[in-house]
Amino acid sequence: MQQYNYWGYGTNEPPAHLKSKKQLSEIGLAPANPVGFIDTKKYTLYLYDPDLLDSAKPKREPTPKQLENLKKGRAKSQYRAWYRNGGFVEEDRARTVGWARELLEKGTLILDTETTGLGNAEIVEIAIINHQGETLLNTLVQPTIEIPGEVIAIHGITNEMVRNAPSFPEIYPKIKEVLADNTIAIYNADADMGFLRYCCKLHGLKSLKLRDRTVDLMEYYACWYGEYSSYWRDYKWQPLNGGHRALSDCLAALEVLKEMAADDPQMRVPDFGC
Repeated sequence: MQQYNYWGYGTNEPPAHLKSKKQLSEIGLAPANPVGFIDTKKYTLYLYDPDLLDSAKPKREPTPKQLENLKKGRAKSQYRAWYRNGGFVEEDRARTVGWARELLEKGTLILDTETTGLGNAEIVEIAIINHQGETLLNTLVQPTIEIPGEVIAIHGITNEMVRNAPSFPEIYPKIKEVLADNTIAIYNADADMGFLRYCCKLHGLKSLKLRDRTVDLMEYYACWYGEYSSYWRDYKWQPLNGGHRALSDCLAALEVLKEMAADDPQMRVPDFGC
């Protein structure tokens, strides 16, 4: 018989599907032979496996309804054990597949920008494509400041390249027109939306008010990719690998969206009958 630590104390916790006498009673079972125990200061808590006939048995001849409830109880117990032991990763992945398919079906747009840096940075390039990969907007943008050398080294957009490019106020009407009433998917949405807000404020333009229509593709892709950190209790963000130019990053983001939508979640989540 296996000895365990009490829940919350150490790492030797009992499996989620094991039941105490009280918990067995709630699903119509009676204790037979315990498979584990937890020693406390006042008593010993015995644990039983509802899936083993020699550990837990029906209290009496069950009715059809009791048998059905027992089946559901065992299914839920199996589900909880599966979920706790990493099943939540597969369930989250299945959820993102449905989300990705919905985005493609509704004709979501994809947006990306390149800038003069981080934080309060100005946009030096912006691209918008539709869910079929067609380019709706792709232009360099002339900022009011110089592009730092360390930033040029990342995206390759030089000050000479944007010298004669349109300013943000000049392309603002086109951005507003293309994005109107559409859902927008952005890889690392907080960053790009922050750049757009800053440029609007810098030039005294009305905010585009995109937050309620924007989804962060990076967060969903991290969830689908499934590299979960128990320490951070979250999924690790994955690089886009689009080349750090606005149009190529848009196309890379579209491929990520298509990759998720093409997955088959039914092959990953077991059916426990609950």
